[in-house]
Amino acid sequence: MADLNSPDHQFCVEISVDEVDELLHRHVATDRDEIGQTATASAIQAAAATPTATLYTGAFGSVDLESTSPTPIDEHTPFDIASLTKALVGSILAMQAVDEGFVDWDTPIADIMPVWADRPDELSHSVTFLQILNHSSGLPAWRKFYLEHPIDPSPQQARKTRQAVLKSIVDTPLEGPPGMVHAYSDLGYLLLARLLELIFDDDLYQLVKRRIIEPLGLQRTRYVDVHHHSEPIGEAVVTEVCPLRKRVVRGTVHDENTNIIGGTSTHAGLFSTASEVLQFGLHLLAIDAGDEPPNQLVSRETLQFAWSTRAGSEQGSHLAGWDTPSGAKSSAGRGFSPAHTVGHLGFTGTSLWIERRQKVVSVLLSNRVYPTRENDRIRDLRIAFQEKILPPNSTDE
Repeated sequence: MADLNSPDHQFCVEISVDEVDELLHRHVATDRDEIGQTATASAIQAAAATPTATLYTGAFGSVDLESTSPTPIDEHTPFDIASLTKALVGSILAMQAVDEGFVDWDTPIADIMPVWADRPDELSHSVTFLQILNHSSGLPAWRKFYLEHPIDPSPQQARKTRQAVLKSIVDTPLEGPPGMVHAYSDLGYLLLARLLELIFDDDLYQLVKRRIIEPLGLQRTRYVDVHHHSEPIGEAVVTEVCPLRKRVVRGTVHDENTNIIGGTSTHAGLFSTASEVLQFGLHLLAIDAGDEPPNQLVSRETLQFAWSTRAGSEQGSHLAGWDTPSGAKSSAGRGFSPAHTVGHLGFTGTSLWIERRQKVVSVLLSNRVYPTRENDRIRDLRIAFQEKILPPNSTDE
């Protein structure tokens, strides 16, 4: 494997800030009816950097378009980052568990959660910690648990629902042999949250606060959790006008399965800003390069394994809590080399991509699910934004 830190792999990245501003501004709506038609979202926040330079920061639009005088967003406005939570939380805590010797990548989850060993299908007993992280456990992709349990629950309801959901997952048949099938599985990450709590003997909300948010000094990254009496984030960008909740979702988690268990999980739930997600990405990029940033979250050896093809499966594009560019038209754009890029997408219209060779971190946050999730314009915006940060001709491959 080529040395990504050698002089041959250092690139000069230059972008046109005006062009990125124009692109993002063009995708921001001034009227709700424009979203999904001529615009992508009411709010867009973006940031990109190398370890030595900020390439871009920008914030456009309004927290919502519900009033005649919408509140404009700025760089400090929080967004629901959806499945970026898998990378920022699930992957980091899993790596810390490996670093601290609690588990290794091949530890069977039955060793962590004894109730898993009670499953009648012996094949499932071999499901490993890594297979949960890279979506090759055999668990199905999704289930609408939120149709079976109270939405916007009280703490007591959320506690009961979480127990019921975990039992349902443990009882769910696998769709194929572990390691031989791929399904991007929220069930797996709902289960991962409990595995991490058992490993560290603490609840996930506190683990994330103590092990990730506080060490990095993140001021606007947080969960909204009923168990910890979190108040909704009043200044956050809105997400969906939700038919199930019969309200505009504002400052509480958009993902319904996370909502019914209290607001905290490893598959969704985190709120953050583009600048703080960027800070997170730069921290990991520094570790990858062999530096030792303050309050280093994980070891270089463990991070590089989690970002390597050894952490993936032949059936899918996912690694240990991370995704890689895939398909004929990747949302990472053509300038982000598939061989050297890791990242993740979020359903609400968010993305984080890290190009390890050119040492670029790129973050795009939007509320493309407002007022409705039936809006796929984010696909083209993601590609266009990424290719403004790293144009297709920026790589020598």
